[in-house]
Amino acid sequence: MKRFSFSRDERLKKYNQIKPVFANGKKHCGVFGNLYIGTNDVSRTRLGIVVRISKVFKARAVQRNRAKRLVREFFRLNKHNILKGVDIVFEVFLSSTAYKYEDIKTNAFNLCKKAGILLS
Repeated sequence: MKRFSFSRDERLKKYNQIKPVFANGKKHCGVFGNLYIGTNDVSRTRLGIVVRISKVFKARAVQRNRAKRLVREFFRLNKHNILKGVDIVFEVFLSSTAYKYEDIKTNAFNLCKKAGILLS
């Protein structure tokens, strides 16, 4: 497996995979979203992304997909620094402002540091 790839085995796609992390995992709150951490039975880190939309701001599919793409990019580039055997669900809050990669990166990095799942 390549170092900076993001394979299907590393994804939490279905609700029945994400639900136990919400129910039993630890929640860490941030500015642009929340991070839920749970354990898994496989020896790899898996990522799930949930986008929350405020009632005032009706986000288009473009904004939702961009937010998910930015979180996936952060995980893909930094997964070698994250503990193995954990399930991560990143809940992104969408507002009227467009996100930049640097915003998501600093927020996700701080949340991972707060959760204690970074190796270095």
